[in-house]
Amino acid sequence: MSSNTELAGKSNQSKNIIIYSIIGIVFLIALWLSTQSEGPSKFPKVVTDKFTFTAWVNEGEDFLKKNYRWMTKIIAGYIKACYYFVEDFLLESPWLLITAIIFLPCMIAGGLKLGLYSLFVVYFWGATGMWEPSLQTVALMGLSVLLCVFFGFILGVLCSQSDRFEGFMKPVLDTMQVMPAFVYLFPALFFFGIGGAPAILATMIYAMPPIIRLTNTGIRQVPAQTIESATSFGSNKLQLLFKIKIPLSLPSIMMGINQVIMMALALVVLACFIGAEGIGGQVWQAIRRLDVGWAMEGGLCILFMAIMFDRFSSAFSKTEERLPSDVQKFYLLPQGWAKYALARIIEKPLSIIQGLTKYICIFITNLIAYFFKSLLFIFNKRSAENIKEFIGKRYYIIPSFIVFFIISLVDTYLINIGTFPEEWRLSIRQPITNAVESLTVNPGFIAFTKGLRAFVYLNLLRPLDVFLTHIPWWYTMAIFVALGYITVGIRFAFITALLLLFIGACGIWSHSMITLSSVLVSVALCFVIGVPLGIIASYNERFRNIQNVVLDAMQTLPYFCYLIPVLMFFGGGIVSAVLATVIYSIPPIIRLTSLGLTQVSGSYSEVSRSFGGTLIQTLNKVKFPLAVPSLVIGFNQTVIMAFAMQIVTPLIGGKGLGLEVFNGLARSDTGRGLAAGIGIVLLAIIIDRISLAWTKKQREALGL
Repeated sequence: MSSNTELAGKSNQSKNIIIYSIIGIVFLIALWLSTQSEGPSKFPKVVTDKFTFTAWVNEGEDFLKKNYRWMTKIIAGYIKACYYFVEDFLLESPWLLITAIIFLPCMIAGGLKLGLYSLFVVYFWGATGMWEPSLQTVALMGLSVLLCVFFGFILGVLCSQSDRFEGFMKPVLDTMQVMPAFVYLFPALFFFGIGGAPAILATMIYAMPPIIRLTNTGIRQVPAQTIESATSFGSNKLQLLFKIKIPLSLPSIMMGINQVIMMALALVVLACFIGAEGIGGQVWQAIRRLDVGWAMEGGLCILFMAIMFDRFSSAFSKTEERLPSDVQKFYLLPQGWAKYALARIIEKPLSIIQGLTKYICIFITNLIAYFFKSLLFIFNKRSAENIKEFIGKRYYIIPSFIVFFIISLVDTYLINIGTFPEEWRLSIRQPITNAVESLTVNPGFIAFTKGLRAFVYLNLLRPLDVFLTHIPWWYTMAIFVALGYITVGIRFAFITALLLLFIGACGIWSHSMITLSSVLVSVALCFVIGVPLGIIASYNERFRNIQNVVLDAMQTLPYFCYLIPVLMFFGGGIVSAVLATVIYSIPPIIRLTSLGLTQVSGSYSEVSRSFGGTLIQTLNKVKFPLAVPSLVIGFNQTVIMAFAMQIVTPLIGGKGLGLEVFNGLARSDTGRGLAAGIGIVLLAIIIDRISLAWTKKQREALGL
């Protein structure tokens, strides 16, 4: 038995030696080839001249403009009219009415805790002078989400009823979800002009895939026994769909709506580049003026808004599940604090307030219900009872509309409530700006930033950039094809070759290698910083809880908000672009390192310690090997986020494909921008599939 184990160990060791030797030889050959090149490697000009993808796209765009511009003008006109109606209503309504419209639904769906948080968000909008931009963003996002849900729900239902239609939509949705958000602004701008209408349409297209997928998934996951039972009672297809399938799939649909809201908010912020108003425009102006405090105010408004809508949509989808514990949703403090006497004392008045509020709402609702019952009782007794029951169950909705009506009457006939009170302003702009300026003139901090810039550029970015751009294109392609064949298979190797040929034929090979070098350096720095933080979090619960709050905020904040502090502290240039990418992309590797290590069974650690293993030995020899699949998933997500960040890094001096996208937008060259955007997507897909396949093999090797 022992001899077989030794033979297996020697075999694995020999295999590893061979693999590492091959990797070393491949690297040395690549290094030698890079030194033989006099300049950056270029794809054969014969191919790039004949494969005029950008020209084809531009010609197609011109054709559509010429023949269908009348249709886009009509669509844009209707959307613009709806948007202006919503925007005028929000901006011209008294601030107290807007507060009530936001507070009451949040309290109904998520309880007093979410209601109070919504009050804080609304106050922050007004206190920082972002009242109008915030409401403009809400108008853009609200109309975009409404259109997304309407069309996405219909398409999701069609997918669930037809396998052929689902097969057609799947690659379309895959393409839509991997395409960088910035690329959607191109067709919206050139077909619908500038302003709110193209922003809404671009947002709608970008944010629609989740609702389609989750509506389709939710309907298809309805138990077959339930469908058979309904069919046996004589239900037709429409009755099955609307009475059985859709009601049972509502949790999945609501999850899709939640994702739509978050994606819509992300693109609405970027829509400032095509003339849309809102908080995104405020942040963009702050970037141009290097005003960190202004940008931070705008970024925090977006952050708080995103958290509020996320919690609201999540709570709304779970309302039915929480009805049996109706009192608990009004607890201000976390449920785990119930064991503390002080927490119980604080919660008592909250329970009293909840009970009193509920009693008043029920009383008012029942009065209205009896009134309508009395009116309809003369004509139809059954309808009167149904109306009474319908109104009586909604004891929060009716009083909410009464509150809205009273506020409107007071504003119209008694007191002009007006906009948010100026005396309540509490700007944080200047303190933040002063703090940043004090750091930028501090000699120690200046030395640190210069040293970090020099280290990243001279030791990481510049060598890798030169190495990747000077390797012959065919050698780089051969390496990726070989990796695709080893990890996935011959089919993916062939697909990888085709995708890389497309990148080269579009004339963006050098730009792709620059983007790849920036991403690799960013991911490497994410690992160096993120893995130790994940290890600490796995051993220290208090540190993990604090860290999770910070990571939640980082993942919610729109990615171009990170550009401001990086620009102020490190200046412009490609190094600043890399550092901004690191800050944005680091949360997944921290989270999944901590998760992977904490999920390793404690019995393994106990066995290791029983054999005399130290903490470091247990971590390196036991926990890390078992957590490799989780670490690789973290790598995968970090890479994807790093590629996504390349779209906005040109704002602070980034290069590569992101700069080509910006140049295409600035020069009205849709083909050029689209080709660069597709290039980012293809590189991300290749690395994503390779890393996922390798993760799968590691899990199979570990028996997971």
